[in-house]
Amino acid sequence: MAYIETTDGVPLYYRERGEGETIVLVHGWTCDSEYWWRKNVDALAEEYHVLTYDLRGHGLSGKTDERHTLSDYAADLEFLMESLDVSSAVLVGWSMGAAITLTYLEEIGDERVRAIAVIDQTPKFYSDDGWEFALMGEFSADGLAEITGGLESSRAEAAKPIIQAFFADPRSETQLDEMYARTTLTPTSVATAMLEDMVPRDFRDQLPPIDVPTLLLYGEQSKIFPGPLGEWMHEQIPGSELVTFEESGHNPFWEEPEKFNAELLEFVSRLAEREEAPSSH
Repeated sequence: MAYIETTDGVPLYYRERGEGETIVLVHGWTCDSEYWWRKNVDALAEEYHVLTYDLRGHGLSGKTDERHTLSDYAADLEFLMESLDVSSAVLVGWSMGAAITLTYLEEIGDERVRAIAVIDQTPKFYSDDGWEFALMGEFSADGLAEITGGLESSRAEAAKPIIQAFFADPRSETQLDEMYARTTLTPTSVATAMLEDMVPRDFRDQLPPIDVPTLLLYGEQSKIFPGPLGEWMHEQIPGSELVTFEESGHNPFWEEPEKFNAELLEFVSRLAEREEAPSSH
């Protein structure tokens, strides 16, 4: 196992596989890199250098009650890439991982970022101003309080329906229990802190200025963010590419891994051609 210790003493678990252009996979809320990317890493590492890691407070990384914000997680990502001499990478963020990626671009910049891929994430969770692509279609601060309170009082009862909603088709009880067990590697205090920091955010104004190649990967049957969110994102980010997955919900990399891997590999392979073409900005 490989670890790198942050400046505030938190060990981050990471793995490197393959050679060539670097792809960094950034997992989602209460998840981890080994379990959730297991259908993708081997295929991607056949052609590229794949870097996976567990966010602080998640998986096999160190646990702490402090610094669980998108800004802190973006700083950890920068620290990891700097420490491993990654000067250029394709950042692939799923759900909260995409929010971390967008925060990284906003607060740190794109000097190390060759391209990004966003997997089924909304730029705004609340529907308070008529926003139609909110969490579960309609969500508010009261809904956030209900989720965090539920996690604190009866985590399994609150979390399992959320995990089940990740998928287009229901998971068996055995698989759902397995997935829930993996998420408990993240302490409840961390799970609620990240929701309280992330959910009130609004990234919509940050999308049009994105100036790196962007791949959007969205499940057509997403229950987490229902509706044609991918199309809306595609309209906001100049020059972005959109791939939708007919049989997938919130995590197409799990439900349609062969298509997901092929689309991501093709996107990365085209980057050199795109960089040589005249700019559209």
